[in-house]
Amino acid sequence: MIIRFNEHFNLAAAEVYSYFHTPADWTRLYGLAGGAKDLGDGWFAVPLKRFPFPLVAKNTDQEKNKVVRWVFRGFWRGRGEVRFFETTDGVTVEGFEEIAVRWLFFLSPLFEWLFLERRFRAIWEIGWHRLRKRRP
Repeated sequence: MIIRFNEHFNLAAAEVYSYFHTPADWTRLYGLAGGAKDLGDGWFAVPLKRFPFPLVAKNTDQEKNKVVRWVFRGFWRGRGEVRFFETTDGVTVEGFEEIAVRWLFFLSPLFEWLFLERRFRAIWEIGWHRLRKRRP
């Protein structure tokens, strides 16, 4: 499944970027089920509520306040990217997350559509909602 987004916030790019600096920072944004576990070499296990397997993720590229890219391994496979565009009244965040269940192969798209897509979209919405509630 691919989740695409284009969101605007009345916040500085640096503040929004801070939630993506490492996968461990995602827990601050999404309020996930506990803290992230550092697996070494830039990899983090990020717990998810109502999911038995954490996201194991690593940032592969980043430019401060401009872009962050990451990949998944383990149970999940995929990648993601967020780009930050400063505007006169804040920052626009554009990007995507492509994620699949590694071992389901050709059944993965059906499984994702039936059971996962709404949940992953809801996780992103939690984060966007938290950012909208913050004051500049």
